[in-house]
Amino acid sequence: MSQWLRAALSAIMAMIVVGCGPAAPVVTPTPTPTPAEISARAGQATSAAQSLAFSITVTGQPVYTDPSRVFVITAIDGALRRPDGVLATLKLRSAAGLAEVRTVSLAGKQYATNPLTRAWQCLTPGQAFDAAVLFDPQKGIERLLQDGIENITLVGEETLDDRLTYHLRGTIPGARMADISGGLIGAAPVTADIWADRETLRLAKIVLVDQAPNAPEPTTWTLVFSAYDQPVDVRPPIEC
Repeated sequence: MSQWLRAALSAIMAMIVVGCGPAAPVVTPTPTPTPAEISARAGQATSAAQSLAFSITVTGQPVYTDPSRVFVITAIDGALRRPDGVLATLKLRSAAGLAEVRTVSLAGKQYATNPLTRAWQCLTPGQAFDAAVLFDPQKGIERLLQDGIENITLVGEETLDDRLTYHLRGTIPGARMADISGGLIGAAPVTADIWADRETLRLAKIVLVDQAPNAPEPTTWTLVFSAYDQPVDVRPPIEC
């Protein structure tokens, strides 16, 4: 066999060996979740937390705490401990000045301080706004994120408090919003802007804009969530 033929055969064999080697791994790209999927996962991730802190600021058209329209809610600060413990402080404004009402919700009962005497009292269901309804597993915020946001879109990715978040926008039917706010908002469909942590998907912030019919301006509720899975001490302040 000539030297040239041996060289040609060697080259062919080398090509065959290379061709029979292990195939390169096929990388399947991770599909980008849809806005609805991001929202649903945010609801699930938030509801999985054992506790959290929340801060609510109310601006725009006044929101009254009582039918006599004496007290206007300006802010609510509180904390949730699952399954049903909520502490909240309502900051109120009236013609007489500023006031605070502390509330405790636990095991289906609600307690609140009198805005004048500051003494604790037991409330009957529906007597006052109960922040616990915001986190009701059947109809609260986390449930709405899973199946109650309509026309949802992804605005983009934004940084909040040095954390990268998804920014979503959609609409919540008025009836569903009224159901978890004691009728304080939800006379019409409510526009919702939602920020969820990109890594954990837990809620970071929600802005709700309620444009009630015939109202001169909308009411805006800004909810900020923090301190996930931190200890929260909830206990009845008095016996009822």
